[in-house]
Amino acid sequence: MYNKSNRRLGGKSKMKHTLNKISKTRFIRGINCPRFFPLFEIYKRGSKDATVSFTDDLSDLMTEENEAKKQALFEQMIEYETDEETDETEEVDLINVENKKLEVMLPYFNKMEEISAKYVQHKFNAPVVASTETRDQKRFEATIGDYSFYSFLDIYQETDDIIRVIEAKATTSSKFMDLTFTEDKEKFNFFELTPEGILMSREDLGLPVGEKYFKKKQAILKRTNPIGGYLYDITYQRYVIEHFFKSNNIETKPMKYYLAILNHKYIFDGVYKDGQPDYYKDMDKENFLIRLVDVTDLTGNFLESFEADVEEVIHRLDHMTLVPFPLCPRKGKNKCMFHDICYKDIPKKDSIFTYIGNHNGFTDEKGEKYKPEDLIKMNMKMALDVPYSWLTRENNQIQYEVLSSGKPYMDKPRIKAILGKLEYPLYHLDFETFGSPLPRFKGEKAYDQSVFQFNLHIEHAPGVSDKDLDSYVYLATDHLDQRYQLTKYLCDLIGPKGTVVAWNDSFEKTRMKELAKLFPEFSDKLNDIISRTFDLWYVFKGSHHKLYDKWGIPEKKGFNYYHEALQGSFSIKKVLPIFVPDLSYSNLDVKNGDEAVVVYGNFPKMNKQEFEFNKRGLIEYCKQDTWAMVELLKSLREII
Repeated sequence: MYNKSNRRLGGKSKMKHTLNKISKTRFIRGINCPRFFPLFEIYKRGSKDATVSFTDDLSDLMTEENEAKKQALFEQMIEYETDEETDETEEVDLINVENKKLEVMLPYFNKMEEISAKYVQHKFNAPVVASTETRDQKRFEATIGDYSFYSFLDIYQETDDIIRVIEAKATTSSKFMDLTFTEDKEKFNFFELTPEGILMSREDLGLPVGEKYFKKKQAILKRTNPIGGYLYDITYQRYVIEHFFKSNNIETKPMKYYLAILNHKYIFDGVYKDGQPDYYKDMDKENFLIRLVDVTDLTGNFLESFEADVEEVIHRLDHMTLVPFPLCPRKGKNKCMFHDICYKDIPKKDSIFTYIGNHNGFTDEKGEKYKPEDLIKMNMKMALDVPYSWLTRENNQIQYEVLSSGKPYMDKPRIKAILGKLEYPLYHLDFETFGSPLPRFKGEKAYDQSVFQFNLHIEHAPGVSDKDLDSYVYLATDHLDQRYQLTKYLCDLIGPKGTVVAWNDSFEKTRMKELAKLFPEFSDKLNDIISRTFDLWYVFKGSHHKLYDKWGIPEKKGFNYYHEALQGSFSIKKVLPIFVPDLSYSNLDVKNGDEAVVVYGNFPKMNKQEFEFNKRGLIEYCKQDTWAMVELLKSLREII
């Protein structure tokens, strides 16, 4: 198995330790970063002589596994909410994450695991051991060298003939169904459905595969791959389980390994039982809410390289050191809990990460390419440390010039031309949505962004709009389906002429397309509204909006506007203080979209006083979002 002599490497003395316990969470974090284990010890025990195991029982591991699951769900929410066009997400602190939005969504995630367990039990006609709480899950322990590796299983099923291990993941099947490869100019799915409705790789099904298939397979057998991350999780479970059986000389039955994920093709039909969506009645249908993915062979392939990772983790445990190491991802789902510690020497303002597209690297005069981490090693941490000649992207050149001169960049003629094409009245529109992992209303699928509120500010002529009198709101104040009433009111408010203005209009347009499909009687009106919806973000960031062709606005690369205060971001929270410094969200009771989701999610739990207070807060927040666009346009007109 593993040769203990291999662990005496590095020339550093081993830490004194008791029998240390390693969970899947600790293992994955430890293999991702050589600095994790020492940082984790410092975090847990300060300057004391800590060990990786902090309690004599398993309570610490169970707590960490539960918290890690919450973090994974939080990351899943980020993935399904990231703005596809601006690719901007909120910065979050992942040490001791206390996310109220996650707490609102947690019952839906727990329900997904409960449904998965019942589906597996029904599918294979055998009882399961399953729980959302780690302490109640089936677990295995494998002793390797001086360490105990633990596996806590979401769903475990054992019969006289077979053992099935199932990991529930709150992702959707689209990630697997969209994975394709091309052979001889013909496109194939990497995963195919069996007659039983289970996803399996083509190779496992015995279907023809070729060189491009194996190239794709090699890509997903990496833990950093979007699918590979899920495979790696369950490969850890498989390694511990099979090591347990082997080291204890226990003869095993055939074992199968599955992922239980949300079926992206499942559409809720609106049938309820005891006031809750009745998903279970569809368990025998081809498109049930849950989809199983058989990853037995793929995890078997992953095991071939997994052994080396086990050796590396044990080596890192034995020789803990805070040596410098390439920096980890800065944001999004791969952001490390110790990000702020490792990045403490990187300036918060005007760093090289301010450059938009910095992940694509920078190229010197000789054609040599440098990633941000390469520049940091060369002590280039500030944006102006990068030679101007290395900035091959026009936007980065504009950023450099703005930072070096201290003067904002503005293409006034282009901005004036764009604003001159807006047709009045303007309808400033903003939606608030609830993206439940489980569909709640008829016609919804997993993670659909269900609109529960809109605000509309009507600007009758340039600058002619009253913050209160010209503001129109619809807010669903309970968890009943009010999408029809909301859609009707929106269509009644927006007239046949005039430009609809939004910030990140792809979001609003996508929601209106969904509502048009759901309510055909409003489809013509909604499609008309969509055709004249403009994104105010484009006025600043640049890029080419679809309406520009109709308006006769020529295509242009590069920003229309840039200010050093933007720090590489064109979110409305960055743009607004530059142009309308007196308009702030800090004095509002609801300050951002996440807080709006929390308020809506908790409406049924509130008493009358709490309800009225939060209702007003939600209305004022959404109202400010649309009024901010009115004020931004007013400020722009004064400048140009």
